[in-house]
Amino acid sequence: MADDGIVEALQALHRELDIVSEALKDDREDGGRSLLAGLSQSPLLEAVKDKFKGLLEKPGRRKDSRDAVLSGKVTFSDEEWNLNRDFQEVALQVADEIDLDEVEAAKLALLAEDDETALGRSRKECAIIRFHQYRKYLLNCMLLLLELSKEEEELLDQDNGDDLGYLSQYVDVNILRGTPPDPTDHKPLPRFVPACVATMHDIRVWLRRLSEQVTSASVLGRADELQFQETVEFTHISLIQQHELLSVILCYAIEKRKADQQDFVDFIRIFRQATRYDTSIAHLVPVLGTYITNFGSTEGSGSVEQARVLNDIVCQQSDNDTQLLPFLNAAVRAWWVAEYSGWYMEDAAGSSLPDIDIDEEDKQRAKQLTDALKEGAFDFMLSVVVDVRASEWDHPTRKYLRQWLRKRTPTLPPDTIPFSASLQDRLAAKLETFVDAFISNMPDVLRRLKIEEDEQRQTSQTQEDFDLERFLLIIAYSFEGRPEAADAFWGDPENNLAGFLQWASRRATTPVQAAFCEMLQSLSEDSQSATYAHEFLLDEGHQIRKPTSITWVHIFGELEFFAQMGREKPTTSQLSIHRAGKLHNEQAETEPEQMTMLESYLRLMAKLAIQSEPARVFLVEMPKARLIETLFQIVSSQVAPRIRACAFQALSALVLRKSINQSHGMWQYLESCLTGYFMSPTSNRTLASSTAPPPSSFYMEALFQEMSSNIDDTSAFIQFMVILARLPEGYGPLNDVLPFPEDLGASSRMRSGIEPYIDFSLGHMFSTKAQETVEALQQRILRLCCLDLALTCLASFNEDLIVFSNKTNIAVDSAIQTTDLETYVTLHPFARVMEWMFDSKFMKGILVTIHQSPADVGKAAPDSPLILGVLRAVELVSKALDLQATYVDLVRPIVKPQNRTQSRSPFIPSPNGAYSSIEDGLITSLTLISDLGGYCGIGHPDLTLASLKLLETISSSPRIISAWHAGPTRQSQRNKAIVALEEQGDSATIAGTFIAEFRTPLDFHRQADSPEYLTKVYILDFLYSCLQANPNRPTIAHLLLGFRCKATTLEIEPGSAFDQRSALFHTLLPVILEVSARNEEGVMLQWLVTLKYKVMRILKILWSSPLSAGIVLDDLRDNDFLFHLLMQGLVAEQGFIWDGYEADGPDFLTRNAAQGYVDYLSIRAMALEYITRELCSVSHGQTPGLKRRIFDALGGQIRVDGLEAIPVPSVFEFHDSLPQESLFATPPPDLDKYRGLDLRPCLEEDDDSNLVYNLDKVQEILLLRRSEAQSSNQIVLQQDATAMETEEETLLLYLVYLNRFVQVKSYSHKVLKAWTKLLTVMTDCNDFKGTNKVSFILQTLQATLPSLEMHGSENPDAAYELAQLARVLLFELDFTTMTSTDKQNRAVENLISDKLFQLLEICLNAIAKWAGNQELRTVYYSICYRHLTGLVDHGSGVLPGLRKTAKTIQAFGEKLLNVVCDDAFGGDPGCQSAALVLLGTLVQLGKQENDNYVVETLNKLNFIGILVDSLRGVLEEWESANQSGTLNEQHYLDAKLALLLQLCQTRSGAKNVLHANLFRAIEQSGLFRVDPELQVDSADHKALERHYTLLVKVSQIIGAAIVSRGSHNVLQGRRFLTEHRMLVMHVLKRSAGIGAGAGVGKMDGMLSDRINELAEAFMVLITATGFLEVSLSTM
Repeated sequence: MADDGIVEALQALHRELDIVSEALKDDREDGGRSLLAGLSQSPLLEAVKDKFKGLLEKPGRRKDSRDAVLSGKVTFSDEEWNLNRDFQEVALQVADEIDLDEVEAAKLALLAEDDETALGRSRKECAIIRFHQYRKYLLNCMLLLLELSKEEEELLDQDNGDDLGYLSQYVDVNILRGTPPDPTDHKPLPRFVPACVATMHDIRVWLRRLSEQVTSASVLGRADELQFQETVEFTHISLIQQHELLSVILCYAIEKRKADQQDFVDFIRIFRQATRYDTSIAHLVPVLGTYITNFGSTEGSGSVEQARVLNDIVCQQSDNDTQLLPFLNAAVRAWWVAEYSGWYMEDAAGSSLPDIDIDEEDKQRAKQLTDALKEGAFDFMLSVVVDVRASEWDHPTRKYLRQWLRKRTPTLPPDTIPFSASLQDRLAAKLETFVDAFISNMPDVLRRLKIEEDEQRQTSQTQEDFDLERFLLIIAYSFEGRPEAADAFWGDPENNLAGFLQWASRRATTPVQAAFCEMLQSLSEDSQSATYAHEFLLDEGHQIRKPTSITWVHIFGELEFFAQMGREKPTTSQLSIHRAGKLHNEQAETEPEQMTMLESYLRLMAKLAIQSEPARVFLVEMPKARLIETLFQIVSSQVAPRIRACAFQALSALVLRKSINQSHGMWQYLESCLTGYFMSPTSNRTLASSTAPPPSSFYMEALFQEMSSNIDDTSAFIQFMVILARLPEGYGPLNDVLPFPEDLGASSRMRSGIEPYIDFSLGHMFSTKAQETVEALQQRILRLCCLDLALTCLASFNEDLIVFSNKTNIAVDSAIQTTDLETYVTLHPFARVMEWMFDSKFMKGILVTIHQSPADVGKAAPDSPLILGVLRAVELVSKALDLQATYVDLVRPIVKPQNRTQSRSPFIPSPNGAYSSIEDGLITSLTLISDLGGYCGIGHPDLTLASLKLLETISSSPRIISAWHAGPTRQSQRNKAIVALEEQGDSATIAGTFIAEFRTPLDFHRQADSPEYLTKVYILDFLYSCLQANPNRPTIAHLLLGFRCKATTLEIEPGSAFDQRSALFHTLLPVILEVSARNEEGVMLQWLVTLKYKVMRILKILWSSPLSAGIVLDDLRDNDFLFHLLMQGLVAEQGFIWDGYEADGPDFLTRNAAQGYVDYLSIRAMALEYITRELCSVSHGQTPGLKRRIFDALGGQIRVDGLEAIPVPSVFEFHDSLPQESLFATPPPDLDKYRGLDLRPCLEEDDDSNLVYNLDKVQEILLLRRSEAQSSNQIVLQQDATAMETEEETLLLYLVYLNRFVQVKSYSHKVLKAWTKLLTVMTDCNDFKGTNKVSFILQTLQATLPSLEMHGSENPDAAYELAQLARVLLFELDFTTMTSTDKQNRAVENLISDKLFQLLEICLNAIAKWAGNQELRTVYYSICYRHLTGLVDHGSGVLPGLRKTAKTIQAFGEKLLNVVCDDAFGGDPGCQSAALVLLGTLVQLGKQENDNYVVETLNKLNFIGILVDSLRGVLEEWESANQSGTLNEQHYLDAKLALLLQLCQTRSGAKNVLHANLFRAIEQSGLFRVDPELQVDSADHKALERHYTLLVKVSQIIGAAIVSRGSHNVLQGRRFLTEHRMLVMHVLKRSAGIGAGAGVGKMDGMLSDRINELAEAFMVLITATGFLEVSLSTM
């Protein structure tokens, strides 16, 4: 029994073997051979070899084990377990169910614990599933190893390589139980073949016991219990599959000479003892064929003597033979005789044996074979091959033919489990050997079969035996889908098989002709074989062929005769067709035979036309035969439905690889057919009592009505239309041509085009008839055909043409091949199909198609009509949703105004337009999400990917999201989709499916092309789109990730999968934490980087959204997510190699590897964002220990308790990995032919809102431009055409580069921004003090300054982020602490002083160069201000720094101050304020250094004059700023007035200010003219306070100017005081508390302060001017 982990080991081995097998198919010589050679070194082979040796052995139930379980204590792997009563009951039930030792059953139940969540089933069911999974994977691995060992032997036969041969040894010893190299080290085991046969017998006994259980349950009333049904069905299917696998494995063992003569005899005995024909008997037939070939054929391992002994055993008959299954025993004898007779052919070993009568034995063998055929040998063999190779796609003609020939062998039940491909291939190969042997070794018996049939026909006897037809069908089924095997018939014209074709095609009866055509189809499975068959039918080079042979001439004659008879006689029941090639006497041929023969002719014609282009051209271009007209005559006649269906299939094949002219011609034929052109003049399809001509739609409706009653007929017709609706090759990607003539139907209806065909197919057949169809298979095929037609019509429409006509200068009307764009839009079937998408019945049909029984889906093959129908429905909805906006906004306004008459015909209905959008139709089914989610785990990659794509589209649709949250009231409602998924537990099932997909290991051979990888990517895209569309409300993505979804909140349910860390969310984490994006050589792999990126962006939404941030951050913290990110080196980039290329130069961005580089940048940005958010969260959460760990980790050391610190890249190493855009920059190409081409309509936003070019649209524009030139009748020389092609290639390559370059720039900036934000947060929330803090700031500056110096002037975006960080660091620095006397600390202070001065130089240099925008320069001004104020305010110990700074500013000269002055008056308020503040600081620095350079330069630049002149409007500006409340404007005015004050505080500045007419500007402002209480509402203390503030600032400026100038401007000051005496007196009185009710104590505190400050300013001015003294002296 399986040990812990053995199932997983077998699964891993199975994946590894499957990868090697696929690699050998793709590359047999190099890659596949290398993988095959390395397989023998796999540790998995060593781990499971004992399981291979044990086969399927299992210990049975024992009383001791049962007592041990009931005791409640068992020991597993040296560990004792206590079992509660419930678990004991489960273990005993498992033991009883699978007849397993009770202790082993308990162990199995324990191992199944994790499967309960993933599978959503009970522990008992999970244990049984695990048991059978073990057996299935074990047998599958054994089979794959046998197949690979055979491949290895074939490679060794071709090349004696030293690297091969080990796998075959492993297989021989550990699977086939061969003799090991050292027998003494191995315990001898029973021989493999008897053990395998015994195991198969045990399975058959188990199946019988299971059947008895079902019978007992029916008696007891338990048969209807769902759990019982599911358990029985799963067990039954598993056992059947195991029996089948064992039969194939047994075949390999026999071929490898592991069976002896007694094994063969025992098998024959077992085979003959069968009491009924069932699946297990079918499994044994390939084994029978293998035994016969090995022991009875010249190709086997036996001798003629051994064969003669076995011949007596095999051919002997007993009385019991007639009591059991005589046809089964007959098949054994027939097969044996056919191959055994090869010993007695010429030059064979048996032909020279002494003492035997060769002729007599030949007669005896012929009689034995003839008797066996009469007993039903071929009946049984045909039945087996039909049952095993049957397909849902089998044509009704072939079904009828095989049912007609199946007389004795019963059919298998309809619910029979489909046979595997390996068994089908085995059976086909064995029957191929039998066919060759029968034709080559028993030609007389074969000839006799035909003679007897001819004699029965001649004598008008009822034909009873159809063994020749059965033999032909055996060939047909055996060679179908095996073109390499069919080469035996075509490879050598002189061999027996080729001669058989010639012989069988001559003088054939009607049934033989039908069977022969079926055989010929199966021998034409590829182009070469089909061309051989076509040449065979041409009758060229075969002089022995007679006119009665089956040739093209004969087939055409039959079809024309039948068509003519159909036109002459109204009903097929009256037909009596003369047959070519009759015998001398007239023979009466029954109608079914005739119909079957004609159907086979048509099907053969279709098959050859599909497979062989020479055959198709021959059939289409035949001038005399008028084949196409003949086929349409058959369609128009009252024929059997299967005949019409075959005719449509033949027509479909003729236009499969059509030209546009052939397409138009076939549409015209079809239109003529449906308007009565090919109708018989005597047809009864006329109006019964009317002399008036029928309406134009009469014949079309009549034929539609006749066809609609037969689903096979209609399905073939719609398939014909699907092919006609497809555009011929060479018209993509523009798709600017219609597949039908523009005037199609113009003469017979009001609107040309194919709308009636669309309406019949989608409106009547799909929306109505399909719902009424009872037979499931017919219903599925019909739906598939209709959906194919709808999807084809949508896919061939090019919406870009409409966009290009409106947004480019290309003359689209003349460039496209349709007459004009309006004609294209109007006639294209796209519009009509989109109309049907808004129809309620049609949408219901789509939803019903998608909603299928899980049981039916689970049993369906990937290419079954059921799966394909669901796939087409899903694809159609996805495509329609993508094109809905185009239809509604652009197409419908053009199509709707045109006159359309609503059809009243039930066969050509009109859409009802019940829905205003497709989404409205989709939300009528709340099971849609469950259905799509369920299809993600059924093992069909195409359907899985399509379902995930539609889920992604639906879950991100605003209309659907709104509908899901809508409720009857305004109260918040739970998401309806979430409620629907929770009700039936579908969410757990879907989540379990997703979890299983992510637990499936990646395929490192197929990499991004593997289904496992694509499924993971599509799941991630779906989750991301769903979260991104509505991140702050619970969505189905949250539900599937494991959250409990309320109306507006998320929570974790106790005991849930999320609570136990087994939810989908936790399954995604290992992709980031454990999956390495590098291979063993350290090369970064793009496909793995992309996978990690897609997971990371989902986590980012979750940790960023307030809805989920709290839960997710806590969970990620518990998983040490931050430290894992740091250990992966995501903070500091390293010099990686990307898929073999270095990230250097523009050429790199044109490679696919560059996408990995782009995604990696995004991952780094998100990682830094997460670390920042986590650091903020930890800082607010008062967890100092974790905070210290994070800071240590960011510093380069991850500390783990009890272990050594783990070194990781430090956050300060980031400067080494800043993006170097210059590495990738390249100029655009120099274009000539396409210069000035407007490609803006091709711009689209990627996932991160970067504008990139859609290269498909660019290609379309280039094609349109070329078509435009051709349509203008310009002569294009060959060299010009070549130049255009070269330019197109260059342009497309450049756009690939440009797209990636834009993304690299964008993501690089995001990385930089995230890094600077992280350092900003670290600066803000660190606990460093004193020197430690200074050291941290120094370290950060050292990491920042090199990059800022590099990007400060050249890359404004990067410079802005770095400058912001530098500003934060500078303002965080305490200059008062930089006066230490300690030597070590002083060294740090000197170093940081140097870095600060370097920062100042960088900023000044950037400012002087007008770097970036005003926003960036604002930051630079702020940095310079902080640095200068630090020097000015705390410069006592750093006076040399002051002088050095002053000289540096002088070195930059006027260009620096010119930029600052321009920003001071020409920028936005924020920039103006910063510039003015910096100028004030520079003035202050000059004052402290006694240097007038800045003031004089400002005056030279006329800045002071402009500044003073701006005071004229200061009152209006001040009032406007106060009213608007805009802080930036207020700060600007404050900075301007502050600068004036600082200028006036210097002697030189005051002089220049006064010379600029300061007093005149103030006078013109009107500021001091009016009493403040009159200017401002006195009741508004705040407004009054703000007005007094302005008065204070201006008064201080005046006072400072007068004081600084001394006696030079005293008169101006006195004049000012004289003119504004009243205001001065009023302020002084208010300040002194003089005035009615105006005491200072009664005023607002702030207002009082302002009045006092103003009074003080006036007193300074009075004192400086001596105003009082002068006034008293003049009195």
